[in-house]
Amino acid sequence: MSRWIALGLLTGRKTSRFPDAPDLEAEAPTTVTVITSALTPELAIQGAEACPTGALVATGDGEEGGLEVDLGQCILCAGCIRAAPEAFRWGAEAETAVRRRERLRASIAWRRGRMVVAPTASAPNGGGEAVGEGRCPDDRLRRAADELHRRSRRLFGRSLHIRHIDVGSCDGCESELQLLASPSYDLSRLGLFFTPSPRHADALLVTGVVTRQMEQPLLETYRALPEPKLVVAAGVCALGGGSFAGGLATRGPLDHLLPVDVYVPGCPPPPLTLLHGLLLAVGRAEERLHILEER
Repeated sequence: MSRWIALGLLTGRKTSRFPDAPDLEAEAPTTVTVITSALTPELAIQGAEACPTGALVATGDGEEGGLEVDLGQCILCAGCIRAAPEAFRWGAEAETAVRRRERLRASIAWRRGRMVVAPTASAPNGGGEAVGEGRCPDDRLRRAADELHRRSRRLFGRSLHIRHIDVGSCDGCESELQLLASPSYDLSRLGLFFTPSPRHADALLVTGVVTRQMEQPLLETYRALPEPKLVVAAGVCALGGGSFAGGLATRGPLDHLLPVDVYVPGCPPPPLTLLHGLLLAVGRAEERLHILEER
């Protein structure tokens, strides 16, 4: 008997059981959570001042003002956690991908030095109102997103072929994507496969800030996908630009150029978060993101 076979029998299965069971990777930070019960105007301002990308933006002063939170811009630098650990902490949940960009945003306000507004975070499996949904300008957009969710489940519930395109990344997201094909994650066990040809793909997975030089190749790749087609934006650069937002050489965010079906935050998003985003795209996962939490 091969020693590798014997070793395998002794150690047992090592492939992740996600999403059916928790994974050890869940201990790794994936997002920043705001503790509303501990938040004060002073801590909110301190956290915003430590944020380099505008993921936290404070307005006003200690008497009257507000805090805007955008996880689509958070590069997980931990600046806010170091500045105000009482009010900001790491979140380690893998399920942070969402179908609507607004769900990565939240608003908190204070009057006369007291917190008076704390939007309700979305509950698992869709229970309760999602963070930021109240700002959706048109209910038709929400209904269209729900219809796309049902349609994608019918069409891609069994398998999904993915064409990845890097439109200006630092290779951080790509290093995490490569792990999905490893024995530890084995995305093929879930019917997910990468393909080199966009004409054979069901979904386009995009990483990077969308540089001006990559805008045309991106659009050509998108047009080459057969209908129906899904678009997944992975990583902060694709979602909001991150540290490069507003740069002269960029054309992003991605949803300014293409209709995005799933947003995967993170810098970079770890393998399980990417896997959750892909499963969310085909209707085989639920949204579980919580931006605001009580201690």
